[in-house]
Amino acid sequence: MSTNEPSVPAHVPPELVQPIPFQDAPGIERDASGAMDVFRDDRPIVYAPASRRGMGSWVLKSYELIHEAFHTPELFSSDRYSGFSALLGEDWPMPPMEYDPPHHQPFRVLLQPLFTPKRMATLEDGVSETVRELLARLRPQGRCEFQSTFGVPLPTTVFLRLVGLPLEDAPTLLVWERQLMHGETLDERIAGARSIKEYLLGHIGERERNPQDDMISYIVNAEVEGRRLTPDEKLGICFLLYGAGLDTVAAALGLSFGFLARNPERQQDLRNDPDQRPRAIEEMLRATMNIVPGRRLTQDTVFHGVEMKKGDFVALPTMFANRDSAEFPDATKIDFARENAAQHLSFGTGAHNCLGKHLARRELRIALDAWLDEMPPFRLGPGELVTYGGTVFGVTSLDLEWSAPTAA
Repeated sequence: MSTNEPSVPAHVPPELVQPIPFQDAPGIERDASGAMDVFRDDRPIVYAPASRRGMGSWVLKSYELIHEAFHTPELFSSDRYSGFSALLGEDWPMPPMEYDPPHHQPFRVLLQPLFTPKRMATLEDGVSETVRELLARLRPQGRCEFQSTFGVPLPTTVFLRLVGLPLEDAPTLLVWERQLMHGETLDERIAGARSIKEYLLGHIGERERNPQDDMISYIVNAEVEGRRLTPDEKLGICFLLYGAGLDTVAAALGLSFGFLARNPERQQDLRNDPDQRPRAIEEMLRATMNIVPGRRLTQDTVFHGVEMKKGDFVALPTMFANRDSAEFPDATKIDFARENAAQHLSFGTGAHNCLGKHLARRELRIALDAWLDEMPPFRLGPGELVTYGGTVFGVTSLDLEWSAPTAA
């Protein structure tokens, strides 16, 4: 055990201590989906001494308990859990994610109109256009590194257009996002947080002076409970959208297309029967995605027989819920016919379920349809599939190849 690893609190029984390195578990660079399976055992609750950016945290490992924690915000609090503002020595939340009920509800109501299924449907033409443009460049080449040429550009372009940020800023924004979410040192994470904050404040100030028809303008000029948002609330909401918009969908695309490239017969099933695709998307989200949201205990408690103290951190890894065989029989198998696939927790559940889930599903569906209907069958290329862990698990590189069309 590293000498820098935090000590285990006195109230944690030794038999419940289990190191779970979400960032660098053995084998995570080759199989992010399966790397967590080795930590599953008969203990539904354990204490990982360094699971949360070097700090100790309880880890829930069953669907039942993770689902319960999501639905019990009065005990499992989201307040300031991300720690992004704390990196800068500041104290501003990211509403509504970092507000607990009932305070989060007015901010949820404020943002809900921006993410309804009906509104997301109006974005479909733009998403489809972006997909067509990307595939037109890729199709003649016969191969690509998927993440850099499609998996990241698609959700990034959609997000920037939706929020109202310049498309030419995408490379820089992605560097900052990588520093913040996946930086190996504290200095990297601080640098990423500071750059993002300063960038967003610049655009917030511009929209206050010159409103446009975009999401930032809506936020900075909105009211909640009959008052204007505070400067910290404007920054926090924009910071939340930034982090959510540039990471999760790219991860889902890489993991899903990695599975289809590794399993050409399953890819062909979806080519032959398009009706399977909606459930296939849910099943791949269930079995391959891992997001590690967290909470902090609001009071001393005994949770399912385990003594926890006020202020303890609690990790809710969606992979442990989604690959729990008590909820999903033969859970490590990806079964496109699984009837309860959509009960996965990859978008969370309860008061803080993901506002952007409708947009994420739409992007995944449009991308999958386009690759299966307009591209030749694809497979893994000679380059290795490289995955990563952390707060959001995803794909660093995915080398694909296909038979390029021949000239007439």
